[in-house]
Amino acid sequence: MIGWADATLHYPRFGGSCSVKVLVTGAAGFLGSALVEAIRGRGWEVRAFVRPGRQRSWPEGVEEFVGDLCEESCVRDAVAGTQAVVHAAARVSTTGTWEEFATVNVRATMDLLQAARQAGVQRFVHVSSLSVVAVPRDGYTVTDESPYEDESRARGHYSRSKLAADRLALWEARQGAPVVVLRPGLLWGPGRRPPLARQSFLWKSYRCLLARPDYPLPLSHVRSVAQAAVCAVESGPEAVGRAFTVVDVHVPQQAWLEAYREAMGERWRPVYLPVRLVELAARTAEVGFRILRRRPPVTAHQVARATYRAWYDCRSAQTVLGWQPRTDWRRDLQEVVESLKSEPRG
Repeated sequence: MIGWADATLHYPRFGGSCSVKVLVTGAAGFLGSALVEAIRGRGWEVRAFVRPGRQRSWPEGVEEFVGDLCEESCVRDAVAGTQAVVHAAARVSTTGTWEEFATVNVRATMDLLQAARQAGVQRFVHVSSLSVVAVPRDGYTVTDESPYEDESRARGHYSRSKLAADRLALWEARQGAPVVVLRPGLLWGPGRRPPLARQSFLWKSYRCLLARPDYPLPLSHVRSVAQAAVCAVESGPEAVGRAFTVVDVHVPQQAWLEAYREAMGERWRPVYLPVRLVELAARTAEVGFRILRRRPPVTAHQVARATYRAWYDCRSAQTVLGWQPRTDWRRDLQEVVESLKSEPRG
């Protein structure tokens, strides 16, 4: 058994011919599946960590590991014999208690880091989220060094738990762990409806959005994030202990919406709800929920944050990791739409 201090003496320069096994958590999920494909494409073996009931058939070179991330002994067994870990598993539901989110997103991350330390893993890539970073005002440019969002104002249990896990991973790096953190934006790609379509609702022939037409959507294609993870695994010591923003393009919401509608052949018209009015309603509701000693479904801060225009600087991911963003979002959108049209309708 070796510790972080020993593991970090040998930064990975994994070649395609090397015998390398990478543990991928959340391997059956949207991002996890892309990670498995990208890692196999690099010539490495994969141990795919999946929950019971999420088993599937895998290509050659992929070993399935069925278990519970919330069980320490299971985590230790999953990490044993691997040279790198890419931690993508997370609870992303819009419902659930803080304890449920903390158990999966924070405690499981802690257990994985401890198991990786005991096993002498050479690289630990933690997939975080842009939601952990503060956007204090409209027009703000976010860099890898931007401060964290205030925990008390985080946008729900998911963001709060991802913030805690991000802090934990970087703290472990300061203790000598070979940790690299990735912060993708709105994750999208084949097999999932585009972000805008999931964050709006239809009313008669209108699609209603709590947004502004010029809001720049920070899009992160699932395959692009997977490639960033591969780059992070084989990057040098200059990447360790750092968080990297992984955003391909910033697309104005109106342009994105019109392209999606045209590609899908749909006839609805967009309606942008007045942000200030919704923010006022949320602020009023907060008072009532505070009296009832209950958590409001949405806060005024969350409404404002969701509509602040922000730009995300990804230059360090390109210069340090060697990652290259995908810029042809219209072509990628067409692929997503074609995959949606081919889905069987119930």
